[in-house]
Amino acid sequence: METKKTIDSCFIMPVLPHKIGNVRDFWDDISEEYRSNIEDQLKGVGIKRLLVFLQSMPDKGDFMVFYMQSRNSLERTLSELFTTSMKCSKYMTDSFKDFTGMDMSKKENIPRIELLGEWAEKYETLEEKDMLRMPWSYAIPIKKGKGEEIKKIAAETMWSKGAEIEKMMREHDVVKKVTFLQHNPEGDFAVAHVLTSHPLDELILSVKSCKSEICDIARKYMKEYTDVDYLDPKNVPKVELLVKWDEKNGFKTSEQIIAYTE
Repeated sequence: METKKTIDSCFIMPVLPHKIGNVRDFWDDISEEYRSNIEDQLKGVGIKRLLVFLQSMPDKGDFMVFYMQSRNSLERTLSELFTTSMKCSKYMTDSFKDFTGMDMSKKENIPRIELLGEWAEKYETLEEKDMLRMPWSYAIPIKKGKGEEIKKIAAETMWSKGAEIEKMMREHDVVKKVTFLQHNPEGDFAVAHVLTSHPLDELILSVKSCKSEICDIARKYMKEYTDVDYLDPKNVPKVELLVKWDEKNGFKTSEQIIAYTE
C-alpha cells in the first residue's frame, strides 16, 4: 500500500496593530461555529495537521506562527484553501485581509519559505518512553542581509555536525525539529517547530548552559545573526497557542487543551 508523503511547513503572518482580538475571535469561530465546514475545507486541500500560535516580537510587531503538515506544497495548499467556491473560504480570506492586511487569494501573498534543517527521532525505543510531548512553533528575526549566509551555514552544519546535532537533540528530549527561512517585507525570519518534553523557554535557555560543541556553535550563530540576545530570559520567544487541529481529532483551542501535549 502506497503512503503519500507529508510535507512540513512553518511560516508566520503579521497581525495588524489593534487586531489581536480579531485574530482570537476568528480562531474561536473557526473551531466552533464553522467547525464542520472548515474541517471539510482543510481535509479537501490535503492538510493533515495545523497549529497556530501568537507571538509578539519587540520592534517587529505581532505575528501568527503556523506549523502545517500537508499532502501538497505550501503554495498549492494555501492557494487552494483561500480560493475555493465554498462559503467558508471567502470568510477565511476576508478575515485574514482584516487582521493581516493581506489578500491570501493572491499568489504574491503566499509565504515564501526555504528549509534550513530538519531532524526527527526514529528510534522505536523513544516511543516506549513515558515522555510528555509539547509542540511549539516560534520565529526569530534575522539580521538584515544575513539570510543567504544562514542558509549556507545551516546546510554545512547539518552535513558536518549531524551526529553531534542528533546527540544534542536526544539529550534535550527533542523528538522533532524543523526550521525554515522565511522572506518577509519586515525582513527574514527563522521559523521553527519543535516537539519536546520541555516548555519552550526552558528548552531555548538550556542552550545557554549546555557544554557541547554544537551548543557553542548555536550560541555563536544566535549572537552573530540575530539582533536580540535570545538566551537572555527576558528575550526568549513567548508564544500563545491559538488553535490545534488534525484530521483524526479535529479542533482544539487553547482553552480546550487541559494538558498541552501531543
